[in-house]
Amino acid sequence: MLVNGILALSLLIGQAEAKPAQATANPAVEQLAATVKRLVRQLDDESLAEREAAEQELIALGAPALNLLPAVTPRTPAEVKDRLGRVRRALEEASALAVTKSALVTLQGEMTLSAALAALEKQSGNSIVDYREEFGQQTRDPQVKLDLKNVTFWTAFDQIADQAEIAPYNFSALQGKLAFVTRSEEESARVGRAKYQGLFRMEPTRVEAARDLRNPQNNFFQVFLDFGWEPRLQPILVSHVLSELKAVDENGKSLTSDEAQGESEITPEIDASSAELAVPLPLPDRSIKKIASIKGKIELLVPGRIESFEFADLDKAKAVEQRKASVTVYLDQVRKNQDVHEVRMRVKFDKAANALESHRTWIYNNPAYLLDPEGNQIDSAGMEATLQEEAEVGVAYQFVIDAGLKGYKFVYRTPSAIIKVPMEYEVQEIDLP
Repeated sequence: MLVNGILALSLLIGQAEAKPAQATANPAVEQLAATVKRLVRQLDDESLAEREAAEQELIALGAPALNLLPAVTPRTPAEVKDRLGRVRRALEEASALAVTKSALVTLQGEMTLSAALAALEKQSGNSIVDYREEFGQQTRDPQVKLDLKNVTFWTAFDQIADQAEIAPYNFSALQGKLAFVTRSEEESARVGRAKYQGLFRMEPTRVEAARDLRNPQNNFFQVFLDFGWEPRLQPILVSHVLSELKAVDENGKSLTSDEAQGESEITPEIDASSAELAVPLPLPDRSIKKIASIKGKIELLVPGRIESFEFADLDKAKAVEQRKASVTVYLDQVRKNQDVHEVRMRVKFDKAANALESHRTWIYNNPAYLLDPEGNQIDSAGMEATLQEEAEVGVAYQFVIDAGLKGYKFVYRTPSAIIKVPMEYEVQEIDLP
């Protein structure tokens, strides 16, 4: 329930920031703000032990306290400034990691489909979109009866989907959202088909086998798994660690080849909430009727919380940098060529794993735009990659502006960290053809 509390409190704080006049109307936000204020004062206590304790308590408050920390000013004492800096970095990293934690969902009682999905959205942070009208399907709102307590997003969604006769639609092109349509009459119920683990859902979908009568070396056997994640997660890379595969038949005999090594990599589409994994196994004997178990390991590279970096004074900005959590954004310079202004910037991660390899283009989809003095957004007219290294990428964005850039701001949005998430899985009782 701690994750649920953090997600809910983060949402309340966000609402309080958007509507300051209502902040005092929420006791939870008001209490947290008072606690942060007290602990910040304690950072300047005469006792070293008290100062140390206050720093640790601020960090222990977690990501919801991040937006309540005061700004550092020229009047801020040096030690308080240092301690606030450490607290801010720790909370930014905690906030980045929060996206990899699954919120547990509680849905109990009888309610309409729309009410159930609205509650699931609110508790999990995942956006769900009714796509039935796109296919000319009836947008029925049937009653569902649920008794779910502290379950994962996919556990809850599958329960709702089976009762309401809906199914996910994975080709909606809605980034970070799960679309659904009416389930086809031929499709079986989702409950019972999959295994759930935190953010993830794993379901065996089909088995393929081929026997080459001329050359047994070309025999072919694979089990395909549908590997799903919560829509808000947006993995950059999914790696299936083949050396970790363990499979046994109904008699307990191993079906795994010792030759399986390395990793099978998948780069998901930016609007996908699942990927198909192929599990290669030696072609089993015809006497084998069932795979009793397949165990494996998956590693995901996922983006942390999206942060905004805002640079002002563009008419004279040069070699400016900003850091949040594990990422630093550099505004190197702004060039002008007639009515085209080129903003040259770089983004660098402390640990990027292999998320920035040249064939991965997700980084170039990060939002980058100007805000004019009235706050209007101006999108770039083009971009050019200027640097590609293991943990750093450089981009030059072109903007067409008739006038100068006085009063304009450059805004760049990027994940605050690249996080590696390991997952071990097991699927069982797979019938062979």
